[in-house]
Amino acid sequence: MTDFEKTRRFFDLPEGMIYLDGNSLGPLPRSVPARVEAMLRDEWGKMLITGWNNAGWMAMPRRVGDRVGRLIGAPEGSVVLGDTLTIKVYQALASALELRPERRVILSDSGNFPSDLYMAEGLIKSLDRGHQLKIVAPEDVADHIDDSVACLMLTEVDYRTGRRHDMPTLTAKAHDVGALA
Repeated sequence: MTDFEKTRRFFDLPEGMIYLDGNSLGPLPRSVPARVEAMLRDEWGKMLITGWNNAGWMAMPRRVGDRVGRLIGAPEGSVVLGDTLTIKVYQALASALELRPERRVILSDSGNFPSDLYMAEGLIKSLDRGHQLKIVAPEDVADHIDDSVACLMLTEVDYRTGRRHDMPTLTAKAHDVGALA
């Protein structure tokens, strides 16, 4: 069981505040201001461009990804961090559409994170190649996976309700019809 009092001491929160917003801007860890100051002064300030190699900036997305990977049970080297999640989803979705040029459907559900749906609509508009964002009820996703789907774009856990998709089953079904997930 998590010791919340002990964990809370790692963060700078006003007394009496219960802060549950972790998906967009979590609470500031107490160690961050000093670490940022040291990075600005010693790494960027003194190393300048050599910081990419000498301070390990270039390897940071993989190094941090490996730390996150351990939390979620992913093999080393399979998780990379960078930018924002929406930008990473955009990059993955754009690549998926290039890998399935004969297919025109991005399948998602109404419980997906709004910024991901807006981003997909923007990508479709900018590509201007006849793609369609098909949004269905979460419980109906499996019924809509067919050979018109280029890519399945889902959030495993609904951020509002906690409802969870059976991702292994949905991914297998998508792959069975040649769609990416």
